[in-house]
Amino acid sequence: MGESGPSRRQRNLPWREAAVPTLTSTEEYDTVGATVQPEGDVERAAHYRAAGLWDDRVLADGIEAAAARRPDAVALVDNHRRVTYVELVDRLARGVGQLVAAGVRPGDPVVLVAANTAASVVAYHSLLRLGATAVLLDRRCGAADVRHALEGVPHVACVIVPSGDRDRLVEGHAVEVIPLDSFGGDGPPADPGAGWAEPDRDAPAVVLFTSGTTSRPKAVVHSLNTLTAGAANMARITAAEERTVAFLVSPVTSIAGVMQMHLMADVHGTLVLEDEFDPDASLGRVHASGASLLGGAPVIAERLLRAAERRPDRRAGLQTIALGGAMLPRPLLELATDVFGIEIARVYGSSEAPNFSGSLPGDDRDGRLADDGTLMPGNEVRIGSTEHPLEGLVRGPCVFLGYLADEDNAAAFEDGWFRTGDLVEVDRDRLTVTGRLKEVVNRNGLKISLHEIDGALADLPGVDEVACFAMPDPSSGEHLAVAVRLRDGARLTLADVVGHLSARGTARRKLPEQLVFWSGPLPRTTSGKVVRSRLVMESPSNRSEMR
Repeated sequence: MGESGPSRRQRNLPWREAAVPTLTSTEEYDTVGATVQPEGDVERAAHYRAAGLWDDRVLADGIEAAAARRPDAVALVDNHRRVTYVELVDRLARGVGQLVAAGVRPGDPVVLVAANTAASVVAYHSLLRLGATAVLLDRRCGAADVRHALEGVPHVACVIVPSGDRDRLVEGHAVEVIPLDSFGGDGPPADPGAGWAEPDRDAPAVVLFTSGTTSRPKAVVHSLNTLTAGAANMARITAAEERTVAFLVSPVTSIAGVMQMHLMADVHGTLVLEDEFDPDASLGRVHASGASLLGGAPVIAERLLRAAERRPDRRAGLQTIALGGAMLPRPLLELATDVFGIEIARVYGSSEAPNFSGSLPGDDRDGRLADDGTLMPGNEVRIGSTEHPLEGLVRGPCVFLGYLADEDNAAAFEDGWFRTGDLVEVDRDRLTVTGRLKEVVNRNGLKISLHEIDGALADLPGVDEVACFAMPDPSSGEHLAVAVRLRDGARLTLADVVGHLSARGTARRKLPEQLVFWSGPLPRTTSGKVVRSRLVMESPSNRSEMR
């Protein structure tokens, strides 16, 4: 099947070892972790293996083992077809054969432009089995995204792309093209003699792109071990097992999608793929498929719950919703738990460190909504970077290998720790994100310092507590909001706040657009710091004034 081994992988996909440098002493920092802290890459990898967080399992322990145990169990459902595990095994064998026939060899990067379809999942798992590196792009990407991938990832062997998008995305590039559609249909039985060599679980296996804070997408590199560690964390957070039916609306090429592809393969569950999201129609598919788990963007969960609320039977059908980033408004969370009986699983992570912490099934409702959950096994947090004393730096078995570009790695790592850009606190192994390192509002590309406005409002009359925060805005990206808790009998309007700031010389472009009233104390950490992320989450359920 061609040349293999680390030397070839490093030549074809040269992520830099400098991305994860040898550790130095961290005694001057506050470091919290659920495990002993090995002092270098080799020692840390050995520690992860000894703890069972990395291993030498084979890919066949997932899909192929499920097919042997439950051949007629449903593995995949998309908008057009259902695929059982035994059918999926045959499609994977044919997929690997198709890649080999196209000249793809172990270690070769292959750009996969994917949709939320069974064909995309087959293509993804086929690439893993061949030992190729899957470079993932969503089918809604543009020609510039494909060009960026082809220019940024050396020696791409081919591009797998939906037939209808070939001309739009690949025209003008001298590269082999395989239609994505060819991985999805039925065909002649696979050659029983055709096999695949087990890939190196520590080598680069997947590249996905995140925009971050740069003008160009950053290429995030994961190994099989980092991905399966992240998927194992998701299983711990959601209690997923073989009866779980995961409903995937997030793109399969996002970290949420990749995690759920691995999670369902590892627990032998069912993955339902939604490629045409519509709240009412998709809720019907949730019911028809028996979907029990939803993970991904909170806005999707909100729209599905609103659709369920409108139904005569008021039935949502889901058992667990895993949410990261911005949370649902508190009233909607209470609707999910108290009316629909859905368990909310809180997740903290990123493309670089998926499912790093989260709530656990035994946590009570208030506990799981109060913070960002328990550190997952092997994960560690160092509080304090060279830029900020409260920035969270992380390392652990789910943390990525590094970025492809040297300039991205230079800013992303410090003494072997990945800089999250989040301000965090950890109390008894439970993590709370209190804000972002760059505490700014980015309104139409113009940045406003939250600390500056906080300071200017410190003596605002009639106010017990005040804090600024950034709210998402469909027209400007973000707008500046001010949260206040008034003293008894005090009155305040947004015009009063604007006038107070203007009298102190605050520039017009820095004036707030929303005033939110809190009846109780503003949300704070155990140390008393305002949690701006919870201001964002809870503001929709509070009275507010906009301009």
